[in-house]
Amino acid sequence: PALMLVSHGGIQFVSYEFLKSRFAPNRKNINNTNKTKARGTISERLKDSLGYLVMGATSKFIASTTTYPLQVIKARLQQRSQVVEMSETTGEIIVTIREYRGVSDCVARIWKCEGVTGFFKGCVTNALRVAPSAAITFVVYEWVLDVLTTP
Repeated sequence: PALMLVSHGGIQFVSYEFLKSRFAPNRKNINNTNKTKARGTISERLKDSLGYLVMGATSKFIASTTTYPLQVIKARLQQRSQVVEMSETTGEIIVTIREYRGVSDCVARIWKCEGVTGFFKGCVTNALRVAPSAAITFVVYEWVLDVLTTP
């Protein structure tokens, strides 16, 4: 499962480029009358940055949600075989033994015991944790791209 998580970055960049092609301002139509301010006024650049922040966070959310089941499987295979949990309904402490014989056994047991939601436990929390850094990364990416491509 860890090797398959390499697709996360690919999904993220494809999502970002798709969003950028749909919603970002076209670089060819930017006002280039003043060579020192290729992006226009500060308020225009800030508005562009906010758009890139949203697109970066959204692309990370898409990639995280898409690959999250693989992360759950990987984590389950790596964790200790004995897990102490508290029952949500009764409040009792339950010791669960989790020994998986491989990826297919792990998938089958999660599906049988927890259903589809078992593959997405903690997905929203994880997405909220990683989206801000991705948003900032893509704003910096766009800024560096502007610096390198502006004559």
